[in-house]
Amino acid sequence: MNKKKIASTIAVLLALLMVLSLVFSVIPVSAYADELDDLQAQKNDLSNQVKECQERLTLLKERQSNVLEQKAALDEQNKLANEQLELVAKEIDAYTKLIEEKAEEVEAARTKEERQLALYQARVRAMEESGGFNILAVIVNSQNFSQLLTAIDDMSEIMASDRELQEEYVAAREETEAIKAEYEAEKAEYEEAQTQLEEERAEIGRQIQANTEELESLQDEIDKAIQEYEAAEAAEAAAAATIANMIAEYQRKKAEEAAANQSAIIDQMNQANEEAIANGQEPPYTEEDIQNATNSGSSTGGASSTGGLTWPVPCSTRVTSRFGTRSDPFTGQTATHNGIDIDGFNNDGNIIVAAADGTVITASYDGAYGNYVVIDHGDITTLYAHMSGMAVSAGDYVSAGQTIGYLGATGRATGTHCHFEVFVGGSRVDPASYFSGLTYYNC
Repeated sequence: MNKKKIASTIAVLLALLMVLSLVFSVIPVSAYADELDDLQAQKNDLSNQVKECQERLTLLKERQSNVLEQKAALDEQNKLANEQLELVAKEIDAYTKLIEEKAEEVEAARTKEERQLALYQARVRAMEESGGFNILAVIVNSQNFSQLLTAIDDMSEIMASDRELQEEYVAAREETEAIKAEYEAEKAEYEEAQTQLEEERAEIGRQIQANTEELESLQDEIDKAIQEYEAAEAAEAAAAATIANMIAEYQRKKAEEAAANQSAIIDQMNQANEEAIANGQEPPYTEEDIQNATNSGSSTGGASSTGGLTWPVPCSTRVTSRFGTRSDPFTGQTATHNGIDIDGFNNDGNIIVAAADGTVITASYDGAYGNYVVIDHGDITTLYAHMSGMAVSAGDYVSAGQTIGYLGATGRATGTHCHFEVFVGGSRVDPASYFSGLTYYNC
């Protein structure tokens, strides 16, 4: 009966050991692995945004866009880069926690192995103390054959339990070794990932530093431009006023010439009538003729516009700055724009043509307008500025579509374009109102 109790005790211990094995072997799936996947997805999305931002910045630089646009793009890129840094730090933290979790798994497996070993050692000590089972003693001490069979059966159960206990210990030891090997492999993998993330973090840091330095440089440009803005705006306003006054003076002189010509014609008509009467002849001009001459007047220059204008830049219909109030391309300050800017990007030297038949009032240079041409068309006047060169001179008569100059960026210009103005009755009007099918960029 004692032998049966020993066997039962060992069976209970083995059952308890199996329960403990289950407790220590069932380790939940790490939440940090899911967090890591989510972080990597967020970082990939951010990386795509940074790439798009960089492409836009490159395009802005290629288009010689103003510093404010470049600064805005760099600011956005820095913001995204800082968000990337936060995600990288979280990724590194997640990998650290995964390594800690794996270490805990190894420790749990080692604890399980130690428990198995303790049970196995206790059983061995018990056998040593009891001297084990002597098969001869069992036979001698058995009172009958039935008792012998029972004793042998008990011995078989105990031996089976011993074997099972030994196998559980060996399995626990092998499991510890496997988990430890897995831990070492994953730890190496995670540490390598962390090293790459650290390098990535350093690279992002270098990019942020480079961006910051470029932003400082751009800010210096902006500050310098703002310092010069007052003088430049005043100079441009003065140039615009000078041109407007020049056009008004030209129109005044033209009107005076027309009036003088009209008066001379009427004087000639009256003198012809007087001479005819003195000679006893019929006057060649009636009162109605003289009245009509008085009312109609005459002109010696320019051509009357029919209301339609020819687009002045054949190679481009894209407007980059509208007529009226706008943000100054150098400083971002609100300013008045007296015309429209027609894009000439990658078209340096392409032709600019007259918008209508007319007489060239001036073809000269100004610090704000650069090389510019003004043409009188009768009831309207047009201006073309920032030319790289001019193909006409003051006093030339030109036809609609005739080349008058070439696209450039002379004067106060951010890039190659044609600044185009239209005057009606001495006042500037929106040139775009005369045309359809135009496209607009960033304005």
